[in-house]
Amino acid sequence: MAFLILIPPLLLYLLPTFRKNSKGQDYGGMYCAVLTVNSYVVSAAMVRIFGQEVAELPLVATSTGNHNKGYFELLFSCIEKLLSFLNVQSFVLPAAEEAESIWTDKFGFQKIKPEQLSKYRKSCFQMVTFEGTSMLHKAVPACRIVSQSTESIVS
Repeated sequence: MAFLILIPPLLLYLLPTFRKNSKGQDYGGMYCAVLTVNSYVVSAAMVRIFGQEVAELPLVATSTGNHNKGYFELLFSCIEKLLSFLNVQSFVLPAAEEAESIWTDKFGFQKIKPEQLSKYRKSCFQMVTFEGTSMLHKAVPACRIVSQSTESIVS
């Protein structure tokens, strides 16, 4: 129920569409990642994994009063580690103009070149895009596994 506080009333009408496939839309591979503090959701992200080639992050939210506390950075780090473990190569997202510098400066994303965007759209034609946004991407870091017995890092 805490997540509903984060959702604008108009967006509530969109949520049922994620439960089933709509005509021409496949919502397979769509997951919601949440970070909770003391049983309250403080940050959430929708993640769609298209396979090992690419995953997308179409929507993110941090509750009012919890901005600039590092909660989303922690959630993003967990998502990135999961994608790394799953051997996903690239991470894409639609960025609003006012948020683009946050994604590029803080999280290491770059604008997708038109030819790369065309390649993504051929294999992941269902990617979410919003009018007035730029598509950004970054390589998912290689998975690093720490061995408990020797405490060495295996790549």
